[in-house]
Amino acid sequence: SVAYAHGFLSSAQSSKGRFLRERLARHGIDVELLTLNGEAGPAALTPQSALDALQAHWQRAGGVPLTLVGSSFGGWAAARYAELHPGRVRRLLLLNPGFELGRRWECIVGTAALEAWRRDGARTFAMPSTGEPCQVPWSFVEQTRAEAGTPAVSTEAVVLHGRRDEVVPPSLSEAFVHASPLARLVLLEDDHALTAPPSLERIAREALAACGGEGGSPRVGGPPRAWD
Repeated sequence: SVAYAHGFLSSAQSSKGRFLRERLARHGIDVELLTLNGEAGPAALTPQSALDALQAHWQRAGGVPLTLVGSSFGGWAAARYAELHPGRVRRLLLLNPGFELGRRWECIVGTAALEAWRRDGARTFAMPSTGEPCQVPWSFVEQTRAEAGTPAVSTEAVVLHGRRDEVVPPSLSEAFVHASPLARLVLLEDDHALTAPPSLERIAREALAACGGEGGSPRVGGPPRAWD
């Protein structure tokens, strides 16, 4: 069973998720686009709501091991779920995974904005896809700070990370791979969105390989490569 986990300020209708579902459908592979946000929408996203969505998918799939594709925050959630339930995840494909989010908020929004967020109890973000405002509560910061920033997984994993990612430093994915014996890092000439045509093609190939198809470059023995 294959599922796609979207990022922060996103939804099951994310462009990468829809692209991946369409591409894998050509090979007879169904990809479920998960909603990590809960019923109240993107403002209600929490680490626990994301993990609950992954758990619900595993139950719907009949308890079979999952192939999880996760983007940004969804990449962190997929890795964290694999850490908590290693027997329930077959393979991971992580796209600019949002590791160490809890300790990076100051770098993301700035010191003054972070303090205002804490003081006001909420911060307004613009939804990247629509520009619509989204009020994110301060509790989201506290919850991400309380979580494991970089999960330790024993699952086979491929990480695709943009060299020019301005949101999540590629060094965080390098650290994840170095600590994960079955993980491999591929650095792409792209930013955090990973929507350049070559990036999308690589995502599709690696996803197909993770599902047992042709086109990617899965590890077939020997020590994992740090990057290629």
